[in-house]
Amino acid sequence: MASRDVQGEGLLSRLTAEDGQLRRQQLEGFARHTPINATVSLVNSLIAVVMIWDTVPKPMLLTWLGLIWLSALYRLQRWHHWRSRTAARPEQQQPKGVRRATLHKAAAWSALAGVLWGASVTFDPYLGPDQRLLVMILIAAMAAGAATTLGAIPLAAAAFIAASILPWAGYFAWLGDGVHIALACFALIMTFAMLISTSIVHGSFMEAVRARRQNAALVGQIREERSDWLEISDTSEAFALFDDKDRLLLWNENYRRILSLPKDQLHRGAERRELLQRGAAPVSVVRGEESVDDWIERQLKLGKEDRSAQIEQLSNGRWLKSIARETGRGHTAVVHVDITELKQRESELLATQEELRLQSQEVQRAYDQLGQQHRRIEETTTELRRARDSAMEANRAKTEFLANMSHELRTPLNAVIGFSDLMAREAFGPLGDARYGGYIRHIHDSGEHLLNLINDLLDLSIIEAGELKLIEEPVDVAAIVQLCTELLGNQAAHAEVTLTVTGNQADWPRLRADATKLRQIVLNLLSNAIKFTPAGGSVSLNLSGGGGQPFTITVADTGIGMRPEDIPTVLEPFRRLSSAHDAAYQGAGLGLPLTKALVELHGGDMTVTSAPGQGTRVVVTLPAAVAVGHGSVTEETEAPGSPDSPKSTDASKSTGKAAATPSATASAGGSGT
Repeated sequence: MASRDVQGEGLLSRLTAEDGQLRRQQLEGFARHTPINATVSLVNSLIAVVMIWDTVPKPMLLTWLGLIWLSALYRLQRWHHWRSRTAARPEQQQPKGVRRATLHKAAAWSALAGVLWGASVTFDPYLGPDQRLLVMILIAAMAAGAATTLGAIPLAAAAFIAASILPWAGYFAWLGDGVHIALACFALIMTFAMLISTSIVHGSFMEAVRARRQNAALVGQIREERSDWLEISDTSEAFALFDDKDRLLLWNENYRRILSLPKDQLHRGAERRELLQRGAAPVSVVRGEESVDDWIERQLKLGKEDRSAQIEQLSNGRWLKSIARETGRGHTAVVHVDITELKQRESELLATQEELRLQSQEVQRAYDQLGQQHRRIEETTTELRRARDSAMEANRAKTEFLANMSHELRTPLNAVIGFSDLMAREAFGPLGDARYGGYIRHIHDSGEHLLNLINDLLDLSIIEAGELKLIEEPVDVAAIVQLCTELLGNQAAHAEVTLTVTGNQADWPRLRADATKLRQIVLNLLSNAIKFTPAGGSVSLNLSGGGGQPFTITVADTGIGMRPEDIPTVLEPFRRLSSAHDAAYQGAGLGLPLTKALVELHGGDMTVTSAPGQGTRVVVTLPAAVAVGHGSVTEETEAPGSPDSPKSTDASKSTGKAAATPSATASAGGSGT
């Protein structure tokens, strides 16, 4: 039931499309005569106006003429628009069908034109007999022309004829005398005759349209059959055409070659059965799996009872694909395709597939091995994660241990340092032997050295744990530099090293930084440079930048230096170079790593350049954002970080460092330690 509905809808759609195309041809026939109708209307209306100009009132006459001209010119404009669209459409594009409403619109315009001509009946009271006859002749001519030129759309022709003649017929009948009654009857008869003529013209037009459509369909069918025939006959495969009695009509050389037929056996009228018997039989026939007659019968059924393709290998070694089709005349076209090469590729493909199957198995085994390795990696990752957690736990334990140890060690060390200082000053009286004074000073210096090492170790551990917080405040750099040079002046003098500070102090900005840590950075760099500079050498400190530029602290010495490849080593905690393993260079290898960490906490970076025997250059670069203004130690209000500032004193106590003497900072560590 559903299939019938679908078929019905398809048939209705096809019929609707055909009706649309038929209406388009009617509209095109109507449009082709539009220039003639419009021109005749313009000329005849102008002739009528000239002939009755003196008798009919001018406003009435000009209004009638204007309406007819507007109607005619508008139809000419629509005709020109239609011609432009038709010319712009590609030839291969099928034009759309026309709806019935379009034909009704054309009929409406024709009716309007007829009404305008029929309105000329209003001129009759002003016309003389000759003028009336002229107007009637013009209207009759217009109606006769409409019956012929508008016949493609009979409704349009009938509308014009009726609208132009019937007003005059009604007017004559209304006058009532015998002559006018006769004229009214004549007008009606003429209208009826013109309508019959319109029907005849429309019938002839439709016959011509149907004839053109049939001819076009026939030409298309001929072209299609010719195309199919050329496609088959020009093929490079084996081809043969047999008539309805299976007698040979046409063939090509490939047909003889593939079937291994003798040349003298191929001629027009040769029986297809005999050709198959004399040609190369299939392998199945040679092996006895089927008889020759059975194979021939299967071939003869191709294209008739069996439209499928037959594939078989012939005794001459070729693989053959046989296809047959019946033509419209009952002939049978047979095509044999040589697929020997295709079969060989198929065999190669099967071998490749088998090889791929084996490779797939190998890949699967490799995948399984990768899965096992992945599981082992996951297990190793889990173990490494546990080890990392253990290391982090150990690091936390180390930090806690160092904090506790530093507290436990600093307390007795502070006592040792304090009592030794008290004894060195002989606060409660002389010690006796003068040698005790040297021992006491040695105890004092060693205690301070050990306390500095403990503080550095604790600071480095806190930084590595990410728990060190900076106390940032405006710091007077000039005061920091002056304090550091004063603290290290004795150390430089004892080592016979010249310590100089370069740069214009008035240009040094105040920095927002941790005063204690910044002082520790400068002390570490200077003490490290002095320690590794032989007697007679020099150490210079240069500060530059500020004013929107990065601020740099550069410490350069003329000391022993080191190889460039050793620089990463000295920046690691507890690492010392073998050349520095000398009693003259004390230290635990914490100075430079701790300094680098403190610089990075301030948002800066530290670079080290050095060469053996040419000294070392350390550059600390702080970002431009840390500069907050200018200040110096000579100002009335002492800047934070100055040696007498209470805040600086508290910070020094908080780290446990005794910075009162140069010996307290001489062992802060440095390059090569």
